[in-house]
Amino acid sequence: MLDATPAQERRRAAIALLRDLRRLDETTGVRHSGIARDVGLLLYEAGAAGLSVNRMSAQTGYSGPTIRLVLERLGEAGMLALGDRRGKTQFYRLSAQGIEGFDAYVGAVLDFAARLSAEADRGPTADRPADRLHPPIRYAGAQPAPAAAE
Repeated sequence: MLDATPAQERRRAAIALLRDLRRLDETTGVRHSGIARDVGLLLYEAGAAGLSVNRMSAQTGYSGPTIRLVLERLGEAGMLALGDRRGKTQFYRLSAQGIEGFDAYVGAVLDFAARLSAEADRGPTADRPADRLHPPIRYAGAQPAPAAAE
């Protein structure tokens, strides 16, 4: 069997990460929806303060009814909790289960980044020699002076 090159190994690691993130999507109630992931990450970032539908709509560009539909789906999955209510405005935040799910999501991305960084710190490899020269900058705005006679 042939040994995998570092580029192939990075690719395999990235694909494994994407599969792990898809599994996390399923457990956090996101289920194949980029909109739900966007809303969930906004709520994750907002923390305990939560966000209103109007604020989420303004930050994401999605309509209010779309946000409400996504909030309903996140609520059915147990990922959503009601926050404060100010007048007619209801604030939403992630439940403890939702925070746990998005912690795992962010943790998987950070672990992947750390693995890639550690690999880059190992130094030159066969496909990335250390003594590769950069091409010269030609004429950088002015012609080179003729060589002086010795």
